[in-house]
Amino acid sequence: MSMDLAKKTFSTQPDYLIAGNAEIVTAVKAASAALKRGAPVVLNSDGKLAAISVSGSSAPYTVTTTGLYGILAEDVASGEDGIVYLSGEFFADALVLPANATAADVEVPLRNLGIYLK
Repeated sequence: MSMDLAKKTFSTQPDYLIAGNAEIVTAVKAASAALKRGAPVVLNSDGKLAAISVSGSSAPYTVTTTGLYGILAEDVASGEDGIVYLSGEFFADALVLPANATAADVEVPLRNLGIYLK
């Protein structure tokens, strides 16, 4: 019997999305488009996950949070089921937001869902 005594190197990437020890509740929903982990998501008219939208050609921009559902827990492709955080504490600077949207635009709507940004 032989043993592998070669030195091994390992590394990890810290997760900077989850910010605290608050209870995290999740749900699973189908995505209407490809979405990135950390994106605040809404439920569209079909009940599928979609990205929040920003309208306006110049400042001030309007961020639409109607139907806001939570924060996506993992990258998901169109038509796939994705895990969504429905509550918890998250780092605001780790959110994946569309162009011209800020964490301040979604902070209060997310707080109403039980999601707190730090």
